[in-house]
Amino acid sequence: MFKKIVFFLVLLQSFSSGSAYAEGFGLGTHAGFGVIKYEENTSAFGDEVESKAVLNTALFGVSGEYSLKKPDNFFAGITTDWAFGLEDRENWKENGVKIQTDDLEIFGQFYDIRFGYKNSISSFYYRAYISGGWDGIHFSRDNFVVSGRPESGSVTENFSLWRTGGGIGAGYKFDKWALDGRAAYAYYPRGQVRNSSLSQFTFDTTGACLDVGAGIARELIKNVNLYLGGSYTLIELKESDIERDDSVQAVFPESETQIIVGVANLTFAF
Repeated sequence: MFKKIVFFLVLLQSFSSGSAYAEGFGLGTHAGFGVIKYEENTSAFGDEVESKAVLNTALFGVSGEYSLKKPDNFFAGITTDWAFGLEDRENWKENGVKIQTDDLEIFGQFYDIRFGYKNSISSFYYRAYISGGWDGIHFSRDNFVVSGRPESGSVTENFSLWRTGGGIGAGYKFDKWALDGRAAYAYYPRGQVRNSSLSQFTFDTTGACLDVGAGIARELIKNVNLYLGGSYTLIELKESDIERDDSVQAVFPESETQIIVGVANLTFAF
């Protein structure tokens, strides 16, 4: 995993509002704070089982963007995000009755390589791109209470999701200020989930991701921009097929992850 992180950092690209109307090469760094809302649901074995958790979340990332000299107005690059869902309580219900609680932590890492076209008409600027990348989400659970009784042990779960998709962005610049918005959609054609308590199984899944954001940017000094805004990400994954061995059967349930954060982004154009 460390090699993947280094690879994407070396590529350094992005799409950021502050550099949306800059030329040449741009670098950005961003940080934010908000929440992750996570839910699971399945009735694969008859009873309706669901879990819910809301975690305070810190978000960090780096980005960059290179504007190609030829063909004109085309760009390429990568954007990266790391989301740290701080420990909170997760609640499980079966047919509406609470059956379990546990402490949950989440770490998400998101890498997206992009190629697209950008241009401007007077003070209005816009862009469109296609993209591909990889998302990884790590869950850690411990301090279990099952049917009112504490149980020892810990469980980890890892999502590995390959993505393909595209996005658009647009804004309006006036003097040193700019209003900016974006929207992106990605499809996960291939995803795998591994759970340490069910290590004999690898669960296959597919899904989709919607990412939108809006905010305001200001040029602080020449080629340096500060962006303040909000971001919403929705990741939905489908339930896997039921996996079986001689004594156990298990399923990865349908899941939904929402990441809602306020973000500050500082970008530099060269």
